[in-house]
Amino acid sequence: MRLWFLLRHLLCVVVSLPNAMHAETVLPPECVPGGHLVLQNPYRSTTFSSSSLQQSEQQDFICDHSLTPGWYQFQIFDKRASMPTQCVEVNHCGTQAPVWLSLDDGQTLPGPLEVRLLRACAAWKIFQSNSKDCCMFRIPITVRNCGDFYVYLLQPTAGCMGYCAQEMSETLPTMSPLCGPDEVNVGGLCKTKQPPALSVPVIVSEVKGNTVHLKCSFDSSSSSSLGYVVTWSRLSPEGRKEELRQETTIHTSAFIELDGFNLRLGNKIYCSSSSFLLESPDNWSTPVESQEFLAGIKLKPKVSRVSEAGRRYELLVESTVPVPCPDGSFSSMEKCVLSLQLSTSSQDEDLLGADLSLSSCKVDLSQGPCSDGVCSRDLIHFSPNTDFVKEGERTSYISVNPIITQNFLWNGYSPEPVQINVKEVPPAYCYAFTDPHIITFDGRYYENYQIGTFVLYKSNLWPFEVHVRQWECGSLVRAASCVCGFVARDGGDVIAFDMCNGEMHETKPHLSVKSRHRSKSSIQISESYQGRKVTIMFSSGAFVRADVSNWGMSLTLRAPSSDQNHTEGLCGTYDGQPDNDFHSAGGATLELLQDFISEWRLPAGSSLFDSVPAHVNTPSIHSYCSCQADHLKSSPVSGSPQISSDSTCTNHRPVHFRSFIPTLDVTAEYIRSVELQKGNERQQLTLGRLHRRFQSTDMQGTSTGATSSSAQHQSLRSSDLKSFSYFFPEDHESSVEPGPPLEWPTPSGLTQQQARAQCEQTVENSSIAMGCRLLLEDSIIGRAVAMCVADLQLKDELSWLNATIPLLENECERKLVQEQRRQGEHRDAVNILRCPNLCNWNGQCSDWGCVCFPGFSSYDCSQQMDQIPEITKLMKEGLCNVRQEDCSTIQVFGQGFEDSSQLMCEFVKEK
Repeated sequence: MRLWFLLRHLLCVVVSLPNAMHAETVLPPECVPGGHLVLQNPYRSTTFSSSSLQQSEQQDFICDHSLTPGWYQFQIFDKRASMPTQCVEVNHCGTQAPVWLSLDDGQTLPGPLEVRLLRACAAWKIFQSNSKDCCMFRIPITVRNCGDFYVYLLQPTAGCMGYCAQEMSETLPTMSPLCGPDEVNVGGLCKTKQPPALSVPVIVSEVKGNTVHLKCSFDSSSSSSLGYVVTWSRLSPEGRKEELRQETTIHTSAFIELDGFNLRLGNKIYCSSSSFLLESPDNWSTPVESQEFLAGIKLKPKVSRVSEAGRRYELLVESTVPVPCPDGSFSSMEKCVLSLQLSTSSQDEDLLGADLSLSSCKVDLSQGPCSDGVCSRDLIHFSPNTDFVKEGERTSYISVNPIITQNFLWNGYSPEPVQINVKEVPPAYCYAFTDPHIITFDGRYYENYQIGTFVLYKSNLWPFEVHVRQWECGSLVRAASCVCGFVARDGGDVIAFDMCNGEMHETKPHLSVKSRHRSKSSIQISESYQGRKVTIMFSSGAFVRADVSNWGMSLTLRAPSSDQNHTEGLCGTYDGQPDNDFHSAGGATLELLQDFISEWRLPAGSSLFDSVPAHVNTPSIHSYCSCQADHLKSSPVSGSPQISSDSTCTNHRPVHFRSFIPTLDVTAEYIRSVELQKGNERQQLTLGRLHRRFQSTDMQGTSTGATSSSAQHQSLRSSDLKSFSYFFPEDHESSVEPGPPLEWPTPSGLTQQQARAQCEQTVENSSIAMGCRLLLEDSIIGRAVAMCVADLQLKDELSWLNATIPLLENECERKLVQEQRRQGEHRDAVNILRCPNLCNWNGQCSDWGCVCFPGFSSYDCSQQMDQIPEITKLMKEGLCNVRQEDCSTIQVFGQGFEDSSQLMCEFVKEK
């Protein structure tokens, strides 16, 4: 021990000798006071312009031609200065030819106490020229560095020239001290040598035997002998970092075990590292911390804010920790897979339903080597569901159900769910009512009196289009047309609803499935009000609804949000700009209405009424799964939640549309089965009730035909599809030139005031307008009244008074769907849609429509008949729960009618 102190004392003496010698260094004589003169005229500053001296006598300029040779120091306003080393402008420094210090390439000013012979230059302007020469004259100068200032050995100039000066902006270099072996020179001071900084640590997981460890790795670029301090920490639930362990090592890595107690799956973990020199173990470098490492499973969506626009989005499921085998081990001869069950939950799910679908409710993570921090991954997709609800932005979550396994570390682990925000994109509606008045997707109103076949709506994003036929519909004043049928195509599915093959008032509408895609098909056909309304719903969310009458039909079309900016045809462009709704097939805006209508009229024989596309390129088939918690069921073997894939997954994008108008799903009556014909694999369609005649009603609701509920089921082969094509004479007639504006009164003497008064009485005071007053905007009611007035002027028949009532019904239902959150505020609207005209007080209102009293029938109980109450198929399906003697009380606007309810139920039981 005494020897160590002796050696240390001797080392200190040896180290201090050079410093002592340096402190006693003798300054050159020109550096000490009195060894030089001081030039302190402020005019010598490079910033001083000599132009102010031009008007003075010559002797006012600084001229150093009479300067006494010797050593000089420059000062400006008592501050130390030095000669500039850059060219100075002529007529500066109080003289006409300023002298500056020129440094050749590689030359520098002398170091501390050094002396150096350099060259000065005088700048001068060339006679009768605007150019200057920075070094017209050259003067040798000796420069000495005195530590804190420079001194210059100057001599007289050859003419009236002056030496320049500038303030010293930097401290002159001083004598570097000699430091000890553990010290470094920092700014002229000896400081303790710092250990080198390390690279940012990286955390990865590794399997050791049957346990999982985390490895913290880092690098050092130093060749010195170093030690390292590694600190492990984790993030607490409160968001604070908690230190777990600190260790010292000579290796560039350290390990910590995921033991399931102190460190578990789901923890967010950090490691930091510092270095130290082995000879100075108490002097650590600044610690460098790793990025956050989540031990477990991450759900990584490509985007977390999406919209109801029909798109699919990627969701990456990654594990940063090796997954176990079924027996709980991490090593097996067979390939090990850990299956995860996914579930979704949405804000207000009980009221509005789920907002997300997944491509699968199960994810399989395979065991394999870890790379780039990922030990296993799988990719699925999620899609926002279309629900047509006015909801702004809804929050949903995708979660992994708690994992059940024999491995202690993984058992019970539930990864953190990921939040997805779904933004509502409202669909667009187009209307073609009566003769027909058309309201485009963007709200532009016009009238189309032309006859023939037209493209009403076509998507240029996916294979969907609707063709309509218009026939002459009996105007007494001038030519007028009404829609008599439509054909809708969705990919390989083609459906026709047509009454054009005959004479008005004589023919009845026929619904036929002209073509059906083999696998990608999801069509729903429903009827309401005993066939008065027929709705065809497609998997995209698009629908076509026909309000049937004896003169033809009015149409309501819905375009899904995915078609925004991608529509063409008579329904317009669906881009929020009504001004460009009149457009050509190439997208150019058309000024004249007739040009626009003619652009979308189809030549005879070219429409979907005439032929079905032979080859259809349909989008790829994807899987959409409803993975809500209530779709889970427990496995009888393991007890773990399982997904019933058969009942929760479909090939069609989920569309949630709640109908407030009572509907009867009649899809199965038209599409009963799809079979593959043996041999050539040709598809056959078995269709039911192909030529079923819908009950049609006139504008007052009077029945003009009976519904055939027992029509024969017919089988249609592809060769029979030709029978659907018929001669439509209107396709071969030329366009009708628009006539002069109609005038009042009509031929029957009806004035405009009388027509408006009758329309206002019929439309504004209708039960649907009154019951939906809180939902329907004044503009839509006003539009329906205006259509009614135009119909009366054109047709001059009061039978058209009720023709626009279905427009208000459809608009009221659309608003109710949007306002599902506030359904309780609109009970009157709900009831009036279920029971038109309040069943005319001839029946009771139920959830499935009117239940007519004895002697009355029809969907609104408006027809008198001497028979027992009419119980429709819809009533049979929904009115009573016919099990033993269980009959529920029917509610009519909150009032119970138990006797009538019991009568209805008993009647259904008998049937």
